[in-house]
Amino acid sequence: MNVRLGDATLEDLAAIVEIYNSTIPSRMVSADTEPVTVEQRLPWFYEHDPARRPIRVAEAEGEVVGWLSLSDFYDGRPAYNGTAEIGVYVKEGHRGKGIGGRMLGEAIRRAPALGISTLTAGAFTSNESSLDLFGRFGFERWAYFPRVAELDGGERDLVVLGLRLTADTIDDELLDPEEAERRITQFVTSADELPGPPIEELAEQVTALMQAAWADLEEIMDQKPHNKVLATQLLLGQRARVLQPDDPEQWRLFASSTLLSGIVVRNVEG
Repeated sequence: MNVRLGDATLEDLAAIVEIYNSTIPSRMVSADTEPVTVEQRLPWFYEHDPARRPIRVAEAEGEVVGWLSLSDFYDGRPAYNGTAEIGVYVKEGHRGKGIGGRMLGEAIRRAPALGISTLTAGAFTSNESSLDLFGRFGFERWAYFPRVAELDGGERDLVVLGLRLTADTIDDELLDPEEAERRITQFVTSADELPGPPIEELAEQVTALMQAAWADLEEIMDQKPHNKVLATQLLLGQRARVLQPDDPEQWRLFASSTLLSGIVVRNVEG
């Protein structure tokens, strides 16, 4: 099954809500006891900035079959900016096919570019499938709250899971330089008819962006390839955020740098 991951749009919200509501009757996943509506979820949707706290959807054959959200941790005060709470939901009939794992793996890889260094997740102890999923990606049990939820007269224990992101926990997508060049070229050429600088100028700007990022890192990294890759993602993500995506003269460069921050280019033989 060909699954595509992308940022959620408002048109996806109905499917997101439907998938979420489908988990409520089991009393295994959600602390909600009644279905929520699309209208109720609108504030939640608009709180998620794709550049910082995205909602991602998994699509197969034009249908949303899963979604993942990164949300502010605890009460969202500035000291917690580097920590995000993650939630993963897969549509009934598509569970057990690796969709949840693919979304979670992508979120872990993209987290540094979003300014996130710590991920947390909550799950009832009875939700063994979620605990297993997070466990496979290195999440550990950081807190335990006994009998904090009551559902249909039964009490549930809550486990808080956590993952501190380091070079060793980032499972990079390995791309050889030719594949990376193909992806960047495909993006640049597909934007040829859209507002913004000429393609030649955009290509030069993208090249300069990458060269500057690597040059700046030469002095601060100790020639460890993995650390350098991680730092490049962080640096490109930071530079993308200072660009203006609503400016016709900058938005394609913004998109290019965002694309680059999600692609890890590594010489596999090196």
